[in-house]
Amino acid sequence: MPGPYKVEFYEDSRGRSQIKEWLTELGKSNPRARQRVRKLLERLAIEGPNMRPRMCKHIHGPIWELRDYSGIRLYYWRDSERLFVVAAGELKQRDKADSSLIEYALRAYEEWRAS
Repeated sequence: MPGPYKVEFYEDSRGRSQIKEWLTELGKSNPRARQRVRKLLERLAIEGPNMRPRMCKHIHGPIWELRDYSGIRLYYWRDSERLFVVAAGELKQRDKADSSLIEYALRAYEEWRAS
């Protein structure tokens, strides 16, 4: 992705990735939403921590939420000055973030830091 920041997708020690699996399914079921995700990720790569508050929100600990009006939610953390790691995503079904995805992102962060 172009920009001064790098965006990576988290993979666990077995090579599984919720975000990659979700994006694959989203591309099949909702190509427009998949395109919106791509644009959000490009903005993160360009703007990094300077994104407008309505687009990103601190969730818990190191986990942040990147979002847009269509209900897309991406859960990520900042690993270094120029690296962001996206662990999970969802197309919002309710007002609150999916707590199981936030827990997944927190576990992913812990595993990432331990490796």
